[in-house]
Amino acid sequence: MIFTISSKDGIHSFENWTNSSALISKYNNISTLLNENEEKSNLIEPPLSILESDLTGVIGLSILLGFIILSTIAGNIFVLAAILRERNLQTLSNYLVFSLAIADLMVACLVMPIGIQYELMNQEWILGSAMCEIWTSGDVLCCTASILYLVAIAVDRFCAVTNINYVQHQSPRRVGFMIVTVWSVSFLVSFAPILEWKDEDFSLRVMKIFSITYCL
Repeated sequence: MIFTISSKDGIHSFENWTNSSALISKYNNISTLLNENEEKSNLIEPPLSILESDLTGVIGLSILLGFIILSTIAGNIFVLAAILRERNLQTLSNYLVFSLAIADLMVACLVMPIGIQYELMNQEWILGSAMCEIWTSGDVLCCTASILYLVAIAVDRFCAVTNINYVQHQSPRRVGFMIVTVWSVSFLVSFAPILEWKDEDFSLRVMKIFSITYCL
């Protein structure tokens, strides 16, 4: 609103400062709202440099973990091939080593690939609850068997060193019993939940938090 005052020198115009202050306040509110929207957009859409760095890290980690899996598979295949091809290596003690290589090969082929996918997805599980239970049980089965075979090999070597007649009294039945025992214990430990032997909170193994599913 503009009003005029007449004087001897002429006509002077003045602006209503009430309306002017209202316009300034309105302008400040609009600028504040724009700043808030800009901050929210910055939070939702990270800069391109951050996305590129994350992508580079994921690719590098994928290559490293893939190399570890291939090395594990190749190493255990070499162990199996050496024992199968060389008669001098086909001893009762090496049967435990053979079984250990099988357990480690199962870890590399069945457990590690899904585990890598789970880690690269920021531990977001996308394969369903049934697959989560199967993968977790397979992981426990193979890792438990691998650990128990290391224990069996250590006990076997200790007995061979401390008892001179141990090798002579060693029999295929005893070694076979050790192999069956290792796999049986591993199976009972790992597949107990799948066989309905589980606690009340077992259904919470796969939890959904903020639309992200975790395999626990």
